Amino acid sequence: MDAAETKTSNKALIVVTIILSIAVVALGILYGISMSSLNSYQATLENVYQKNFYELVDEVNNAETKLNKVLASNSASYKSKLLKEISKNASEAQTRLNMLPYSINGLSDTISFVNQVSGYTETLAKTLENGQNLSKNDEETLEKVYESIVNIKKSLNSMSKQMWEGYNITDSSLKLDGDYNNLTSDMSAMNGEDIEYPTMIYDGPFSDSQVNKEVKGLNFGEVSMETAKSNLGKVLTGVNMDNFDFQGESKGHFTTYDFSYEDENGAYTFAQVTKKGGKLLTLSSQNIYKTKKLELENAEKIALDFAKKADISNMKVVWSDVIGDDAFINLAPVIDGVIIYPDLVKVKVDLTKGNVLGFEASSYYMNHVDRKIMPTRITQSVAKAKLYSGLKVKDARLALIPLEYDKEVLCYEFICTMNGNTYYVYINAVNGAEENILKVIQTDNGNLLL
Repeated sequence: MDAAETKTSNKALIVVTIILSIAVVALGILYGISMSSLNSYQATLENVYQKNFYELVDEVNNAETKLNKVLASNSASYKSKLLKEISKNASEAQTRLNMLPYSINGLSDTISFVNQVSGYTETLAKTLENGQNLSKNDEETLEKVYESIVNIKKSLNSMSKQMWEGYNITDSSLKLDGDYNNLTSDMSAMNGEDIEYPTMIYDGPFSDSQVNKEVKGLNFGEVSMETAKSNLGKVLTGVNMDNFDFQGESKGHFTTYDFSYEDENGAYTFAQVTKKGGKLLTLSSQNIYKTKKLELENAEKIALDFAKKADISNMKVVWSDVIGDDAFINLAPVIDGVIIYPDLVKVKVDLTKGNVLGFEASSYYMNHVDRKIMPTRITQSVAKAKLYSGLKVKDARLALIPLEYDKEVLCYEFICTMNGNTYYVYINAVNGAEENILKVIQTDNGNLLL
């Protein structure tokens, strides 16, 4: 190579080196901007999570304090006032809990309990408003509710201390430990064996049952977050989806994309859409209106129409009730006259403007498969003869009900009354065994669809 060629080669090398240097610097700047944006997003998300966590703590603490006062009070009017406030505290607690990125099935007992406390205390408040006294059973149940809330309070306050020491909700939600993320595991003390959640069956038979540990009703491919959000918009017709923020993913039995929205009045809406299939799994919102205008029949139609928009068809209303200004409606498939309770869908509709405030399809997607109903081997009259003699039968129908250990069984469902109470008794339609008895707590203005 002569001197001229060497000089030219050196110049080319210098040019390439400069270009590569500029590229490296540019990539470094872009990387820095990207990391800065990511860190900013994570910081914002963490602030949202911590805000909702601390508000959850406040609501639980307030409910515990007021329940303590209820147990110590001898004034019906004062008790009624406190019970209404506790109902609101529990409702707000559920909303804040739903805004956290826990794995939904990891805290199922706690979530069900908090949801039931809201309706149960509202029911007792109405009982007192109507001039009736709380029964001994009501008082005992309130004591158990109080003990459970005390334990939840201890668990949350323990986590609050960890927050002060640098605990990061976002990071914990991204780390998996088996079926659940670390946040769920850290909050699992609320689901601990030492907490005995009292049974408050006022929202329909088998309303909190999920038979299978394996999801059977989501045999679909995975969708993107954008598709999930688009699907949510098709269900929430008339809603500007640009207002919904993506909150991340939750992992458990279901992997979900989580979305939230806070309107100008401070009312939250939280929704989870399954990653498999892009199906609406849960929806939680708030009723800021107080003038009841709709009848229960209208709410039932709204619930059925909403389920169809969520791609769940061929459902019938199997239970409905009114608590305050809201209707609670349970839907299930009915095959050959048999109610399929494992595939239950729960819907909450406000009776002011007809908005759907709650939707929960975990049981449906956990258990839904094509079923062939086996024939009965005993008649309804033979099954009825096996009931306790003190029970007065009001109605009867066939139902497929969930049992433990991933089993389902065909039963005659007898709706009975005794001593002013309502019971649902389930007699096996094959061998006549008594499979289950549920005692129902009804609201004063409650309605059962029998």
